[in-house]
Amino acid sequence: MVLSKIFLQAALPYATLWIDGVHVQAESFELNNQEVRVSFDSREVEKNDLFVALAGNKVDGHNFITQVLERGACALLITSDSYNTIKTQYADALRNKLVITVADTLQALIDLAKAWRQQFTCPIIGVTGSLGKTTTKEMLRVIFAAAQRIAYVSHKNQNTVLGLCANILRMPANVQVGVFEVSLHHKGVLDQLADILRPTMGIITCIAHSHVQHIGSLAEVSAQKRQLFNYFTPQNIGIVFGDQEFLTSVTYRHPIAKFGFKMRNQVQARRVTVVQDAQGNLCSKFTLKWFGKKAEVLLQGNHQGLVNNALAASTIAYFLDIPLETLVTALGEYKSFENRFQTKKIKNDRGLIISDCYNANPESMKAALTAFDQMQSPGSKVAVLGDMLELGDKEAYWHRQIGRFLNKSSSLDSLILVGERAKLIAKTAPAYLSINFVPSWEGAAQILQASLEQSKALVLVKGSRGMTLERMVALFEE
Repeated sequence: MVLSKIFLQAALPYATLWIDGVHVQAESFELNNQEVRVSFDSREVEKNDLFVALAGNKVDGHNFITQVLERGACALLITSDSYNTIKTQYADALRNKLVITVADTLQALIDLAKAWRQQFTCPIIGVTGSLGKTTTKEMLRVIFAAAQRIAYVSHKNQNTVLGLCANILRMPANVQVGVFEVSLHHKGVLDQLADILRPTMGIITCIAHSHVQHIGSLAEVSAQKRQLFNYFTPQNIGIVFGDQEFLTSVTYRHPIAKFGFKMRNQVQARRVTVVQDAQGNLCSKFTLKWFGKKAEVLLQGNHQGLVNNALAASTIAYFLDIPLETLVTALGEYKSFENRFQTKKIKNDRGLIISDCYNANPESMKAALTAFDQMQSPGSKVAVLGDMLELGDKEAYWHRQIGRFLNKSSSLDSLILVGERAKLIAKTAPAYLSINFVPSWEGAAQILQASLEQSKALVLVKGSRGMTLERMVALFEE
């Protein structure tokens, strides 16, 4: 972000500026268009950062001023109430530092993000949905790189208000396209995120049983997700998963493009098959129908979610004039992102572990088990399945449904069920399976360790983020 006097006055109209403990008149203050990175995590502050001190439920950023200054922050954004204390305690360390005081640092951070966003006229894309947000976003990163577009793509899954603001403020001035992931954590948050981001294009990857405990029915989840389009005009384009009536049977005030597997979509995947590449790895092969054009696509991986995410990314690429040849090449180069059905080698050449433990709901659990069943292993096949959280009053039903779904799997040898909810999977699972119950990932690790001593194995690890199964994966991965 570039800090300038005009920008600072526009973003923080009620701010008070101080340098060396002396009040500075805003109209006489000059920042010389200094390039500044904004940070609100004291552990991540770098030299010449502007640190925003946020007061959370458990941690208050105002208590970490020492660490922030030691790491080289050039400016602080703090509350007016804390100024006298900080000025007295850090008088020497604050020499030649800019201190901005405001009534509410969170609101100031939002105002800064909004003001910086207004400096851009390039396409700004918002990505939301119950599944595949991060994968779609990361596919776009590869596509834009192949097309030699200067793009800013938000970091990992930073999709809350704080994460969105931080990413907007880190977007350099010379970008040609920006891509930002936004998520639904509670009712109304998509409207707030859309207001901050003001996307020129938005996409909903799909609707699934995610956060239904807090949101309600799938229809309500869909309505909340569609708030991404709240500030659209007829010049903006909304993109939706066209196979779901929740998204297509709605009257929109702006153009809509649809992707999916059905014929009614402008972007389709036809004749989807699972094949092996030259190295014996499973890949997804399909015919991409792309607004009247066709191309053969080969994705690395056999998870059907990858195909859906590729269709989503392809639809965005069309409206940004990415050549079809470039798109197909980029999709073929994409590799699975962190903990999204990501294959890793187990230490000491004891097999492979598939980490799909970023999150879980009934739809993603079934997709992961289907892809896992298609994979071959020289040794045993083990599925470590954790609780699916935030499913509301139907959580028992959905866990039993996963057990029933396992009857379609013919290659699985054993199950390790992690958590009280996951125990319910065993009630309807095939009788031939060897099943172990553990309360946490530590117990699962012990059982898995014993099974790996016998032979090479292929292991799937899947569960909600709250089960922290990625910690178990970290113990075994090479």
